[in-house]
Amino acid sequence: MFLKDRLHSMLIDPFSVPLDENHLVDWLVDADAGDAIAYYRGHLAHDRCMSTPVLTIDERRRLIAVANRILAAHNQGLVIPLQRRVGPHEWLYLAVRASGRLQAPRVKSKAISPTALLAA
Repeated sequence: MFLKDRLHSMLIDPFSVPLDENHLVDWLVDADAGDAIAYYRGHLAHDRCMSTPVLTIDERRRLIAVANRILAAHNQGLVIPLQRRVGPHEWLYLAVRASGRLQAPRVKSKAISPTALLAA
């Protein structure tokens, strides 16, 4: 499997947030379908909490922004989020570029006649 073969080279340090939201978006624009990026190693849901002392405030903010952007990109069909267990209570979080295309959102508009404006 392609991703399994590349997984070892994608390992990052524990509790590492190797990219910020801007770097993630840059990767997303340039990545080809099937490209993968590691964006966190730890326990994402736990380590995002303020009571968890493994990240600084700035690292936690960066992680939250990246994780939220991954979720938004997934909802748009742009990435497939994956996680791979690498140890007890430790996962490697990955985003794999899907084949979806970046597009500006379509705005639905209704034509309003001048008489409708006057009636309002």
